Amino acid sequence: MRSLSTASEMSVNYPLPWVMAEEIQSIDVTHEPVLRDLAEKVRRTNVPHLLRSEGEDMVVMMPLHAARGRSHRKDKTEADYESFRSAAGGWKDIETDKLIENIYESRRISARPPIDL
Repeated sequence: MRSLSTASEMSVNYPLPWVMAEEIQSIDVTHEPVLRDLAEKVRRTNVPHLLRSEGEDMVVMMPLHAARGRSHRKDKTEADYESFRSAAGGWKDIETDKLIENIYESRRISARPPIDL
């Protein structure tokens, strides 16, 4: 049996369609050691893998937390908090009525070219 631990080192930027959770089919890999090993590798490395056969892209296997869009946030440092606090009062000299007027004016101006039908 061929080992799946030697995946291609080629990096692929592959477009993934949006998949609703209720559309995902579940496959139990408990008794499929090759698939289970590959799934564990994807989960452990936290990197989606593109599976190919004879040069044809077949399927993308990705860890669940990457599929759900969870982000890894770093812990805030004292420098982060100081930077946040230093921004306080940064707009104190802004004329709010003029700012609101400018915002509404910029919304009236279209930056898009006209569409010819």
